[in-house]
Amino acid sequence: MNSDFPFSDTPDTACFTCCHITDGQRPIRFVSHDEDGYWQFLCGSSHSTEEARIVSLAEILKLDGSVAAFAALDLGEFAEAQNGHNDWVVKTK
Repeated sequence: MNSDFPFSDTPDTACFTCCHITDGQRPIRFVSHDEDGYWQFLCGSSHSTEEARIVSLAEILKLDGSVAAFAALDLGEFAEAQNGHNDWVVKTK
């Protein structure tokens, strides 16, 4: 991890997100570092397959720099914003 990029994964690591995040319609309310190593950054709503997007970890960081706070999530951990606010709770799947 370096000071410019907080994640231990490379900036070009593919991440799952939704069109609501990439289009700036909703904020990130769910962050997951899956057991298989993938990252998810979602708005907390239900999604159809058509709404799924794959972007780089660097792109997610550009969209919302606050996700750097979750760079240390271990495999199998996730964080959810509670009550639609920035009160985040970290849990293990």
